[in-house]
Amino acid sequence: MKKRIHDVLVLTSLNDAGKMALKQAMILQETLGFRVFILYVLPAVSYIRQKLFARKVSENEEEALAKLTDFAHDFFKGNIPQNVILKVMSGDIVSTLIKETYHDNFHFIILKRSDSADGSPSVIGQKEIDQIISHAHCPVLSINKDTTASQIKNILIPIDITEGSQKRLLWASNLAKHTGAKIQIISALNIEMDEKQSLAYRNADSIREMLKERDIQCDVEMLKVHDQEKNRAVLKYIEDKNPDMVVIRKHHLTSAGKSGIGKFAHEIIHNSSVPVFTVSQKQQDIAIRIG
Repeated sequence: MKKRIHDVLVLTSLNDAGKMALKQAMILQETLGFRVFILYVLPAVSYIRQKLFARKVSENEEEALAKLTDFAHDFFKGNIPQNVILKVMSGDIVSTLIKETYHDNFHFIILKRSDSADGSPSVIGQKEIDQIISHAHCPVLSINKDTTASQIKNILIPIDITEGSQKRLLWASNLAKHTGAKIQIISALNIEMDEKQSLAYRNADSIREMLKERDIQCDVEMLKVHDQEKNRAVLKYIEDKNPDMVVIRKHHLTSAGKSGIGKFAHEIIHNSSVPVFTVSQKQQDIAIRIG
């Protein structure tokens, strides 16, 4: 496994969705200083076809790299930065990305959901994003609508007292340290009581103190949800407050074919209007080593 502590993988589809994913990468690159690997994935080629038509397969990959190069030249207005590396692979798009997160140990990966399946290579929908998030060995930054702002000022962390929060705090504080952003912690309460007497508030307040020790500005807010589902209250908060990024925790890594996202995170990832950075308690902790 390679140690790509300062490398980020971006999936591109050579269309508007691909440009948005790359735009997001370059926005973060300005403050985090990582190298950007732009990945274009061709459809899988069988072992027999690779052997029988090796030259044709090689030509297809060369043609794909030429298209990717043209795409990058267009995006960067003719001058591809030295810290941007182009990469073409063949295979199933989900398994290819999962393997890349394991073998090359990227800092995180960036995916843009495409709402129109036009049959082009590297086009990815929400189902595929869910699978990648479930099994990836590094965090995933997923974009539904638009990218973060060019200057990240507010990072939102929804906290459920039934779930661990250490790993998402490490990543959020690392991002906040480099961007100067403020962290907003919210927790949804469905009980009638003084919010400051709740366990959720006490937990969130202890987190605020921990972040304060790292010189990170942090606010805490409790949402009264009553009969409303917690994820709906959080999504409404996201719509109203429009943070620049949401950092959320998924469940532990799972076996093949089973989702490890969890219902709460699933709803936020699917419906958030701002990019969602999803981490796992079991993912290797790169954030603490570079923070």
